[in-house]
Amino acid sequence: MRTRKHEPRLSTPDAYELFRKSFPEALDRHGARFAGDIVAWARKHFFIAPGRTIDLLSHQEALLRLFTSPGPGGRRPKNLIYSTIKKSGKTAIAALFTRHFAETGPPLGEIYCAANDLDQATNRVFQAVRQSIELDPVARKEWQITERELHFSNGTFIRALASDYKGEAGANPRLSVWTELWGFEHERMRRLFDELTPVPIQESFRLVETSAGYEGQSDLLRDLFELAREGKQMTAGELSQVTGASLGCFVEAPNPDSLVPVWRNELASLLVYWDEGFAARRMPWQQGEDGARYYAEQERTLRPSQFRRLHLNEWTQSEEAFVQIEWWDACEEELPELDDRTPLVLAVDGAVSGDCFAIAGVTRHPVRHDDVAVRLWGLWEPPSGGKIDFDEPFQELLGLIQKYNVVAIVYDRYQLEHFMQRLRQRASVWVYDFDQGTRRNVADKMLFDLIRDRRIAHCGPPEIRQHLLNANAKITGDSKMRIEKRVERLKVDLVVALAMAASECLRLYL
Repeated sequence: MRTRKHEPRLSTPDAYELFRKSFPEALDRHGARFAGDIVAWARKHFFIAPGRTIDLLSHQEALLRLFTSPGPGGRRPKNLIYSTIKKSGKTAIAALFTRHFAETGPPLGEIYCAANDLDQATNRVFQAVRQSIELDPVARKEWQITERELHFSNGTFIRALASDYKGEAGANPRLSVWTELWGFEHERMRRLFDELTPVPIQESFRLVETSAGYEGQSDLLRDLFELAREGKQMTAGELSQVTGASLGCFVEAPNPDSLVPVWRNELASLLVYWDEGFAARRMPWQQGEDGARYYAEQERTLRPSQFRRLHLNEWTQSEEAFVQIEWWDACEEELPELDDRTPLVLAVDGAVSGDCFAIAGVTRHPVRHDDVAVRLWGLWEPPSGGKIDFDEPFQELLGLIQKYNVVAIVYDRYQLEHFMQRLRQRASVWVYDFDQGTRRNVADKMLFDLIRDRRIAHCGPPEIRQHLLNANAKITGDSKMRIEKRVERLKVDLVVALAMAASECLRLYL
């Protein structure tokens, strides 16, 4: 009887060494992928600067390994959330995860990067993936790069998406990546999130990188947050067992039974890392004297709710006072009399009844050209039970056009379109409506920044000050907000007009 001599099976390191000696060129291309560990892959392939790969902290390594490991049921969770404070590397971690998934996963995969709008979708995770590829001399040969798509040699693509759920109907995502989900408040965004749900016929995942949101506004994210809390919070010992992380990778959790900021909900196939409070300041630049100085500056310049949301990752109310009135008072200064040569921008906000009719006039600051100055204002209020006589502000505008160098008049077209058509017939001035959607939101945020940073000068108009006291701000994005009435009966028309005038004055080359 012939027998075969038993040869011991090669261990993974031995097999890897044989592979290395036999296929040196393949090793350069696929070595870290063979190891299968996302952290090892990142150390070799995920570049953040020329010749420099990412330097992960111990808790980030643990989270990446956790996100790519099977759960207690033997399957990887399909829904992943990575949430922590601002400037903690959320985008880099999401980009690392995305590119690793594309290069190590099955071929012909569909990966989508979604955000509140197309600019955010292309400028956050998608851009970080693209940059890491361009910095990697090996990866550059295996990827084809276009403005909105990245194509890997195995047929997998990564695509940046606008919030168009109809355009993505029928998609078959292996992975969808979502940036700042707290801003997904419109129905079309919710439908896109639903449309790109993980599919059952293949291993498919959804990754969210986000800050906390606003109570009553960020319902989609809040629902997921609450769903995670219905599950089980992990201990440091459990995290160590799954990932090999050392106890204390979260410094506040040094013992096996200490809780870490990670929750699992097996029934929902949901895994959530949600870091908040002062403990979430884990990055080197968030600590020490430099970190303390940065957060002190941020606390002085941000609204309290924004500071808590961005720098403590806490859920906050979406509305609060538009500005601290002390900031506005600090902008008061003596201004030279307006002459007939200085370019002047006028903005009009008004209604026939209920609200006021307001005019605000703004120029560039006479000394600091990148700042603005409030030069004039007018306010007409409807009589009790009556309506505003539009002829009075109409004659006022004609007088201002004749007296000063008015270069543009912008307005809220609601209830003012006929009024402005009449004005165009009487005056040779550039008159056009100011979009009350996104552009207004950006202008309102710009006015807040101008007041906070003392880049707007005024001579102390009491009517504008009162309207500022009446104004709340509803946050609609990191660079957007909406001026609203604190109470319905109060008026804010002068503040709205001032926001439009200041924005247009800085936009125009004056």
